[in-house]
Amino acid sequence: MTEYVVRAATLDDAAPIARVQVQAWHEAYTGRMPQSVLDGLGVQKQTRMWERVLRGEFASPGSGVWVAEQGGEVVGFASAGACLDRDALPGRIQLYAINAVAAHHGSGVGQALLDAAIGDAAASLWVLDDNPRARAFYTRNGFALDGAVQDDDTWGEPIREVRLVRSGR
Repeated sequence: MTEYVVRAATLDDAAPIARVQVQAWHEAYTGRMPQSVLDGLGVQKQTRMWERVLRGEFASPGSGVWVAEQGGEVVGFASAGACLDRDALPGRIQLYAINAVAAHHGSGVGQALLDAAIGDAAASLWVLDDNPRARAFYTRNGFALDGAVQDDDTWGEPIREVRLVRSGR
């Protein structure tokens, strides 16, 4: 297993997080979601969004962002906070995002980020329906489908997502 430094993100991490997000989405989602969504992603645009997140403009209770570095380079990130679902159970947290560049898949970076972001807490997350690698990762971490499905149009076109949940461990 490769060694990573996982730490709370700072405002200086906005551009590296954006770079990872854009690269990871292209690597993981090409052919799995509308290409127009991927084409609409840009590092500058995402940097501005992450700057707002890291300034706390979208903060939910207990929210945070973490980065994983190897050799001083950000290779992955995760964000989590209070569950935003209308039917959220009290105390449940939500993993909002977790991404790592493909060169680090299977290295332990995803596990390190998940552990930093939500630990063993009762949690939920939404994942692209057609993402078997991610779904297998979450299943290994105690998550299971709960039957909820949504078409997330945040990115301009509907993206089919399924919800996974787990009780605290």
